[in-house]
Amino acid sequence: MKRARFAFFAAGMLVLAFASVALAAERFTATLDGDNSVPAVPGDGSGSATVTISDDGQSVSWDVSYSGLTGPPGAGHIHFGAADANGPVMIPFATVTPTGSTGTFNAADYAGGDGLPADWAGALAAIRGGNAYVNIHTAANGGGEIRGQLAGGGTTPPTDTESIAPTRTDSTIPVLLIATAALGFMIALRRFGVSRRS
Repeated sequence: MKRARFAFFAAGMLVLAFASVALAAERFTATLDGDNSVPAVPGDGSGSATVTISDDGQSVSWDVSYSGLTGPPGAGHIHFGAADANGPVMIPFATVTPTGSTGTFNAADYAGGDGLPADWAGALAAIRGGNAYVNIHTAANGGGEIRGQLAGGGTTPPTDTESIAPTRTDSTIPVLLIATAALGFMIALRRFGVSRRS
């Protein structure tokens, strides 16, 4: 009986573990520098960027800071492209300040375009696959003064809002189904064990 209870408890914990991993946000980072631009841009500009794919995959947020630019930034974006090439704007930053930019871009606002992934899933795949970079533009360097390729993909704990109302995505449903099936199997084993003894 004690073994059955332990198995039941362990299966329940497995379900919770799978659910929490499946609903975790993904974080990517980049170091911004003129040397990363194509071609390289000499100067004192530098910065850092953190880009996060939400736990439901329906938005991308960013937190970018920088200093030492030749002048106020005119624009900032997440571009589609490899580290050694220039690519089109994939996700525009709504606002940029002299020291940084924060914001969120929603899946519903993604329109694609020439040279871009055809849909939102493709845009997320580009970020996850290392084919996206953050670029900060100035008047002196319209093509981009500092740049950094996004890398990483580690999970981050859900925020208070995300933990209150998590949204299941297509990728989380199979994981939850497997975990639920495992829990059902453990319950069946427990019941079978009890009936054999009675």
